[in-house]
Amino acid sequence: MSGRERKVVRKKKKFGLVVEFTPTIRELIPDEETKKKIDDELKRAKGVTPAYLAFKYNIRVSTAKKILREAEANNVIKAITKSRRTIVYSAATGK
Repeated sequence: MSGRERKVVRKKKKFGLVVEFTPTIRELIPDEETKKKIDDELKRAKGVTPAYLAFKYNIRVSTAKKILREAEANNVIKAITKSRRTIVYSAATGK
């Protein structure tokens, strides 16, 4: 976790209820090994979303979106479907 400690956060809710949770700290910039794994997966992926990459490789969603946009610009993947919140990508068939 790059030297960061996980803290237990206590949050008060209504009626005296206290909820404890540990926030997930994700990396802003993935290392070279992680980038290589992501690139290999994008070449053979049937369907990839930014949230999927963020969860699997423990990176931020904004970083995953940037990686996917760069891969689309390099014709490694293509956008299958778009909604107002997310885009689903698939491996490009013809290069």
